[in-house]
Amino acid sequence: MKKNHAADRNRHRFTGGTSALKNRDLHAVLRSPNVKSDEVMRFWEARFLLKTLNLVNIEKGDFIAMKKITIFITLACVVMITPMAFAQNWQPAGDNWIAKWWGMDLVTNTGGFGTSAGIDYLAEGSGGLISNASVSTRDGAGKTANAIINLPDNGGSLAWSIVDINVEDQVNMSTSHGHPDARDITWHGIIAIISPDERTTVMHPAHDDHAQIWINGEQVYDNSAWTGGVQVVTTPTEIQLKKGENFLHFKCGESGGADYVNLHFEPTDTDLLIAPTTNNLFLDVLTPVEPQGKLATQWADLKRN
Repeated sequence: MKKNHAADRNRHRFTGGTSALKNRDLHAVLRSPNVKSDEVMRFWEARFLLKTLNLVNIEKGDFIAMKKITIFITLACVVMITPMAFAQNWQPAGDNWIAKWWGMDLVTNTGGFGTSAGIDYLAEGSGGLISNASVSTRDGAGKTANAIINLPDNGGSLAWSIVDINVEDQVNMSTSHGHPDARDITWHGIIAIISPDERTTVMHPAHDDHAQIWINGEQVYDNSAWTGGVQVVTTPTEIQLKKGENFLHFKCGESGGADYVNLHFEPTDTDLLIAPTTNNLFLDVLTPVEPQGKLATQWADLKRN
């Protein structure tokens, strides 16, 4: 049988002899002229990913193993690496007004905020798939990607997308959805707040008219009185954030005249990360619904077609 010298050379280039690797410094192996630069790069990328996952302790003599787990690493990148581990263009927090939201199309013909405040349009229009409270959780927020809210008398089929509000505009509920000045509407918006620790802080909402806010499945704010200006806050409210992802749902009902929503946190909260990102990513940058399990559990797989 003809000997495959090329395969032998390739095998030797990666191993350098199994016994020899056990006693050689890893860095010396990677500096070897027999190891190509792209192979070095792939090794370090793999080393970083595996150490991030705490799956293996790679220090010395492990270069051979990298060839054997390439497929596993690829799957780990797709399924188990949290997108937050990498740099994102998060919205600034602290006392900056939040301009980007994951928003639903406007609910219309509501009869005014006195009526709309008592109606859970999300539950009604989705057949119970989501609700005002549930979309302030990771699971519920994820379901909005494919949840069409059917409200035949209040706007029709309503979907979710990135919504930009002008934080200085007295009618930003209307203009954020392309209307000059609508009346009898209800606005829904969601943000994710990624906190480096568990903390008590204060949120500062401005609204016209009736605002209701849920965080992590619990209602934390219910105020029917308009605040008097798009950047005027009358009721700073203490809230609890857990370490990691927190979800906030802001609902606001309007009858006529000015219609606005606005929100910021404390000046000391500059270390909070806010999504949607400034480059319009929301579901894509959040953790999977099931951190371990099926390949199809990423938020990206939930995106609306």
